[in-house]
Amino acid sequence: MKILSKLILVCLTLCLSMSCKKMLNEEVYTFVSGEDLVAKGSYKELVAGAYNTLSFPFEWGNYHNVVNFDSDYQSGPTWAFGTLGAGNFYENGSNRSFYQSYYQAIHRSNYHAYLINKMQIPQKEKDNAIGELNFLKAWAYFNLVQFYGDLPLYKVSVSEGAPLSLPRAPIKEVYEHIIELLKFAETRMYATNEAGYVKGHPSRGSAKAVLAKVYCTIGSASMAAGSRISVMGGKPFNYNDKGEMVRVSYPSKQTFNKDLVAGYEGFDSKAYYRLAMEKARELIDLGDFSLLPSQQELWTPANKNGREFIFTLQTLAGNESLSNFVATDYLGYYDEKGALSSGYYVQRDHWYQLFDDADARITWGVMHRVPYSYNDATKQLLYSFYPAKDSIKVKLGQGGYLPTDQLRYDAHLYGSKLLKFSQVSVPRDGKRTDFNWPFMRFAEVLLLYAEADNEVNSGPSGLAIAEIEKLNARNHSRKASEIAMTNPWTQESFRSYILEERAKEFAAEGIRRFDLLRWGIYLQTMNSLGGTDENGVIKRRESKHLLLPLPADEVNTNEHIHVNNPGW
Repeated sequence: MKILSKLILVCLTLCLSMSCKKMLNEEVYTFVSGEDLVAKGSYKELVAGAYNTLSFPFEWGNYHNVVNFDSDYQSGPTWAFGTLGAGNFYENGSNRSFYQSYYQAIHRSNYHAYLINKMQIPQKEKDNAIGELNFLKAWAYFNLVQFYGDLPLYKVSVSEGAPLSLPRAPIKEVYEHIIELLKFAETRMYATNEAGYVKGHPSRGSAKAVLAKVYCTIGSASMAAGSRISVMGGKPFNYNDKGEMVRVSYPSKQTFNKDLVAGYEGFDSKAYYRLAMEKARELIDLGDFSLLPSQQELWTPANKNGREFIFTLQTLAGNESLSNFVATDYLGYYDEKGALSSGYYVQRDHWYQLFDDADARITWGVMHRVPYSYNDATKQLLYSFYPAKDSIKVKLGQGGYLPTDQLRYDAHLYGSKLLKFSQVSVPRDGKRTDFNWPFMRFAEVLLLYAEADNEVNSGPSGLAIAEIEKLNARNHSRKASEIAMTNPWTQESFRSYILEERAKEFAAEGIRRFDLLRWGIYLQTMNSLGGTDENGVIKRRESKHLLLPLPADEVNTNEHIHVNNPGW
């Protein structure tokens, strides 16, 4: 990457990773040379400056657009989904920001670790600081390699003498470096119960969690072609005899033969799944993280850095660089008359229909009455209701509805508005809020363990079922063991169940697209919708969409890169 300099711009008012007031009140450094920071032993500023790169795609680009829009279960108005939602990724601003910001994270992690290594500071503090930088670099490469494939691999920074341009390293080599970085980080960073740990920072447990995810990603992507997996999807609408569009209310089971993901041919799928199972088990037994008791408690502002959140974007209300529009984009804000504005990105009704009726992820987690307009004549708010199958409750005025509530099929009014995006400490008034984007939660560790256990043992063990039932209990969903009483688990059915649970648990958290890609069913799933979703958002995809295009600047200026990713 070319966005490199030997001067470091570090400003703690822009420090994305610092969640405590003490760190936010540190001295501000502007255009300070690296050697000055070495002389001062200012390692905290260097760690903060590296983490600050995570804020860039939320401030100037739309990180959530890249990780969420290109998936089967998210929808909204066609204009709101724009080019990314339609599969037009080339030279999209959010795509460029995603790529460039993560490479800035890599550069700063490399160079700042180099400077910290030269400092005369206590060894424990030095180890933790370098461990955090290694973790951040591993996280950056892990995101990049899944979306872009082969990558320029900078093991040291340009400031230390690395060439400005490097050829793309194969996926296998990139993963080897990611694993090396995380193994270092899991032994050097503070544990959450150690005196030096700062809440909001990643910890040893965070590195173990990401390692488990890396191993599962390799395991699923490298699994032989032809293995079967099912999703609930299919066409969102049909046409009646009059040529009118009729919504398909319930998704249908779609069973696919997975593809072996290109670039993962040299891995042993089962061996990596075994590593994933062992690492996830290690973290579960460690006890550093645990589930919060309910969805409502999970998504309260008080628990933004609670015990379930392993690694999140750290934000600061009122700071333009450290806040974002995520809550406004996904849930909306109330205008002066009480009507809900914005909130254009919703989960499709087919996603909602995946759940048991009592599941807290829809009973609490989804907004069912939306004040969409204010009637000046009657001086009353007008409400829409969701989903359509609640019409009887509406007619009877039950379940919190009123008989005057209306069924509307507006793209952002008929779908799941997720209350997880209310986890902010400031009013949702259309301005930026302090929503901490959840990069990884402990719930995912439980699902990764169960996924790996299933693949290692050719079906789920009792331990895998037990971990899943922790989530069942928290969410008030049907227990996995109860399901097995009528439909005994097979390796294929449990594999599909885990994929579906991930879709339900992590809706709009940037995980669904990664899952479809790593399982080799992205094209099959997207194209099973038949071209567009019910709101007209284009879902048809081609093989070129399996990878995002490199930014044109990278291709044009890197002497080692002569072509973009296939099809771009």
